[in-house]
Amino acid sequence: MAMFLAYGLVVLSPGLASRVILESISKSPNVPNIEFLVACSKKLTPDCGESIFMNIFGNAAKPISDHCCHLLVATGRPCHNGLVNNIINRVPGYKTNETITRPRSVQIWNKCALVA
Repeated sequence: MAMFLAYGLVVLSPGLASRVILESISKSPNVPNIEFLVACSKKLTPDCGESIFMNIFGNAAKPISDHCCHLLVATGRPCHNGLVNNIINRVPGYKTNETITRPRSVQIWNKCALVA
């Protein structure tokens, strides 16, 4: 399965991001846009998905690469926002940090949009 991020949710290596993305999607079977989110989750490479996820929801030690920014922007803003919203709203523990993670998500999108 792919993992995002954000990004959460594109082909991921076994890691936190892939588990969270899969959990957010599996908890959303009745969400009207579930097929859209699943398709979005398959658009990033595992490494890029993990990097984007950790920069939004974790404490990433290094910034997102230009390559990963290009992939993120190519997925489109609706995918990015949809995956982030799904994680925040459906995975326990992520809603509590929403005031930190939502601004990070916007900053990452804006940075990547400039690079792409």
